[in-house]
Amino acid sequence: MENIIRLLIIDDDLNDAEMMVSTLKSAGFAVRPERAEDEEELHEKLRSHTPDVIICTLNHPSLTLAKVVKANKSMGRHAPIVAVATSPDVDVVDCMEMGAHDMVQKNRLDHLRYVVTRAAEFQRQWRRLKTYESGLRDTERRCKTLLDSSRDAIAYVHEGMHTYANTSYLELFGYSHLDDIEGIPLMDMVSRENQQALKDFLRAYERNRGQDQETSDPKPLDLQIRTAGGESLAVQMEFSPATIDGEPCTQILIRNRTSNTRELEKQLNYLAQRDLITGLYNRQYFMERLQDAFSKATQGNGNASLIELRIDRFSSIRDTVGVAGGDLVLGDIGKLLEEVCAEDDIVARFDGEAFAILTRQWESETLERFTHGILETIANHICDVEGRSLTCTASMGVAQIDENAPDMNELLSRAQKACQQAAREGNGHHVVIYRPKEREMTQKQLDETWTARISEAIRDNRLHLLYQPVVSLHGESGERYEVFMRLLDENGEAISPAHFMPSAERTDMAKALDRWVINHAVQRLAAQRKDGHETLFFIKITAGSLHDPGMLPWIMERLKEYRIPAECVVFELKENTVVAYLKQAKEFAKALKSVHCQLALEDFGNGLNPFQVLNHFPADYLKVDASFTKNLHSSEENQKAMRQITDTAHSQNRLILAQQVEDANSLSILWGLGINYIQGNFLQPPSENLEYDFSTMG
Repeated sequence: MENIIRLLIIDDDLNDAEMMVSTLKSAGFAVRPERAEDEEELHEKLRSHTPDVIICTLNHPSLTLAKVVKANKSMGRHAPIVAVATSPDVDVVDCMEMGAHDMVQKNRLDHLRYVVTRAAEFQRQWRRLKTYESGLRDTERRCKTLLDSSRDAIAYVHEGMHTYANTSYLELFGYSHLDDIEGIPLMDMVSRENQQALKDFLRAYERNRGQDQETSDPKPLDLQIRTAGGESLAVQMEFSPATIDGEPCTQILIRNRTSNTRELEKQLNYLAQRDLITGLYNRQYFMERLQDAFSKATQGNGNASLIELRIDRFSSIRDTVGVAGGDLVLGDIGKLLEEVCAEDDIVARFDGEAFAILTRQWESETLERFTHGILETIANHICDVEGRSLTCTASMGVAQIDENAPDMNELLSRAQKACQQAAREGNGHHVVIYRPKEREMTQKQLDETWTARISEAIRDNRLHLLYQPVVSLHGESGERYEVFMRLLDENGEAISPAHFMPSAERTDMAKALDRWVINHAVQRLAAQRKDGHETLFFIKITAGSLHDPGMLPWIMERLKEYRIPAECVVFELKENTVVAYLKQAKEFAKALKSVHCQLALEDFGNGLNPFQVLNHFPADYLKVDASFTKNLHSSEENQKAMRQITDTAHSQNRLILAQQVEDANSLSILWGLGINYIQGNFLQPPSENLEYDFSTMG
């Protein structure tokens, strides 16, 4: 799902509106909020913006839910409206009957996050649907043009009655217009001796329709038809499922051909579907059937699995027996696969030495037995190539297809990656079932995975601290560094917190990570100061620590243990964390301030009224959101916003820190705007060493 949510908030309490925005930002969304305070402003916002979701608090003094629903419709918007109740007596059904998408209680921000996320996804799917409907109408218009001009006789029948017939169909039966046959049942247009056969055929066809993969193929029936003039003609009707104007029906096709061309076409159709070397289905036909299976699975009509099988070291086999001999081996393996696979499995030669299998086997245990059985069959088989005997093995990769399956290209990619992994890990004769990567997991799966990995990293001492200089633009003395933490994987590669901190903050792991970082950072700070350096550290704190009653006493003990002056540590929290947990953050800040620790507010400036939070969280440093420094030299909008933030901060005796400064062009602009400190890879990327020369900016 896209990561940006455009909100229109109807709430007369700015604090509450900020809390809603912060909750969504904490969930990882880039929120673009707007707020309307009266009816005129509501219409203006709807006119000039296209919100994904409207949040409407029900106790607003002037904007009722009914007014918001009406304005949304009158301005031509389709944004889902989430009603926010301030009383437990409000009924969700009443709200939905008035036009709300859903309703949440104002004190359940955790619920709001899920409801707004779902509403935004609903809106995006609705927009996609409209795009697809438009495309479908255009496609149907083009199809009708093709049908009308086809030399084959084509008609659509619903419950035995004609709903459409092209010119060739009408001419075949001796009629001039569709109106002439609209009232005539299909049964009456067939000779009397064939009517029972047609009736039985259609009854069986309708009963089996949609039950298996084969039903998408045309079903032929040889009949004698009766024309309007009483003439009897022998034809073959082909029946296939179709829709017209969105309604299900049956397509009838009577091809314009002679009996001689009929058999030729059957042969051509067979050849068009088959690989000439192995006799298996070819890639094109397999892809059509894979599309059918994919559509059924994603609609909840039956799961399947895609298997890629490659013969191990086939190039060596071909070098030994030659190209023709290699083809014989491929044909031999193809016959084996047809024998061991079920009748309704689709087996194809995909390319080169690769085969593909589409099977209804889906559950992991069943797949394991099925695929290992195939591997054993291949390994035990002896290929006879012009009197020479040889054996071979294979590697297999499996991608499961269910309601959550990705697109077709990704499915093929998954099977291929799994097959390549099987070839590497097993050195042949191995199966790998593709397991979704982090970005493909559900949130619960992802959190469980990261909880285990973080616990192992702490246990195995695979956490690592880096330091990035925070430099004064006005020549102030002292050394300042921000502390970063990296998790090292099993191969020693560093993993950024952006990958695991969202999961850590949803679980108890964030508290453990905070303690590890603080403990090791103050140890390093103590050593640095012991060597005579006037060093200050910015140390990040997560929301987990705000809910840990033992954290504050523990911090005091660490500072005392390592004899660190409290003013040499700046504890840094994200703005959306403070807004989301304002009471806890206020108490946390008060306690830290009482021992002279300093505070920083990270990612500052994106809220509806960012300075309001400082009434409760007295930050010494405001670390402006990185989006304001991006393209700063070419963005007048960002420069103006930075100027406003800086001027207001300085009037309150607060210091401004610009992060992620990546180019020289921004330095002079930031200096001119009055920014106090800068930080970014342009100065120095995060490093293990504390050796930056701060005099270079003096």
